[in-house]
Amino acid sequence: MVGIERADDPGELAQYLSFLSLEDCEVVIVDASARAAFEENRRVLRWVGRHVAPNERQRTSSGAIDLVRAGTALASCERVIVANASVRYTAAELDELLALLELHEVVEPQDYFDPMPWWGSIDAARMLVHRGIEPHPDHGATFGFRRSALRGLRGLELDYDEPEDPVRKLAMQGAEVHSASDLFVRRTPPELEEWVEERPRQAGEDFTQPVKSAFFFGLLPMALLLLVFGGFTLAGGYAGTIAFATVALAVRGRAGASAFFPLRACLFAPLWVLERSVSVYWALFRKLRVTTSEPDPAPAAERANSRVASGE
Repeated sequence: MVGIERADDPGELAQYLSFLSLEDCEVVIVDASARAAFEENRRVLRWVGRHVAPNERQRTSSGAIDLVRAGTALASCERVIVANASVRYTAAELDELLALLELHEVVEPQDYFDPMPWWGSIDAARMLVHRGIEPHPDHGATFGFRRSALRGLRGLELDYDEPEDPVRKLAMQGAEVHSASDLFVRRTPPELEEWVEERPRQAGEDFTQPVKSAFFFGLLPMALLLLVFGGFTLAGGYAGTIAFATVALAVRGRAGASAFFPLRACLFAPLWVLERSVSVYWALFRKLRVTTSEPDPAPAAERANSRVASGE
């Protein structure tokens, strides 16, 4: 199952999905694009899979696609692989992931960018730093699960304050999650504009991890305090320590992944820390603005359009 919120090149995506069809995969495309883009995507994608819009129950609290609910409701196979539109599996990777799903309830492989523009290098550094800390991918773009395994969980309904990361959802509800850190799946990088738009969303998702968010919230204020009271030498030493530690973590995370992450990606780790230190404030501002604004009737209309597009 492929989840898309927009498709800049539906023809290229259709070509990839045609390959999945030839591999005897049931292809379901869940499209949360705006109505005009949905119809344009449908014109191309309906020939390579089942193209539908998510209904209200198949969306998260923020309006994004809930991949777990959508996959459970729309797929007819026992083993379901979900991914966003940027993921590109090979036949061997599909076979390996399906084999792992025979042994585990949920499997999450490691995605990587190819090609890798400079903004992709920043995200690659994020992946490596996270790998240096724990094995589970950070903000992964694809995973697989067994539909039967979900029947024994405590339910798929989550409160608004809980994380929207689907694998983290399943782990919180008791699913057995296997991190396939040695299974690498290629991912095409987003356009620069799309990448910038994703910064506050990713930072906002990490608000459910208070220690991580507090760390990034404190980095810039601490640097300013050291600069004011200790001068450039103390502030520079603080920044240098943070930069050295993040590069070291990225180098550690690159162990076993050097074929997919070039060494230069490690050098972008300090830039990722700086980006996230700014993005957390951006995400907080957006959250406060939404909280204090008047309710917008537009989402209801959009959901109505989705129900029509999905045939409900």
